[in-house]
Amino acid sequence: MEFLFIIADAPDAEPWPEEPPAGDWGGEMDARGVRVRGNRLRPAAEATTVRLRGHDLLVTDGAITEGRDWTVGYDVIECVDLDEAIQIASLHPMARYGRVEIRPAWPFED
Repeated sequence: MEFLFIIADAPDAEPWPEEPPAGDWGGEMDARGVRVRGNRLRPAAEATTVRLRGHDLLVTDGAITEGRDWTVGYDVIECVDLDEAIQIASLHPMARYGRVEIRPAWPFED
């Protein structure tokens, strides 16, 4: 099954070390063959939001977010089931320094 990990910081998490060790986790998951791809995201201030309302194209600078959590990265994981995805997410450094939201992919064929 394919899962998307949405990686976010969180105000109630432990303070980040000077350099978050996400690269070590990525290398380990690559070696296990479960990580399809992943990356950090540029700051929310560099985001662009696009909406189409009727015939009006609305383009806004910045991310749409509520609260103080900011999405800072993503990973796509291929594993057996949700239990394995939870185990993999629990090893991600941002599970300690932020949060990892796990979303199962929903293929169009289903």
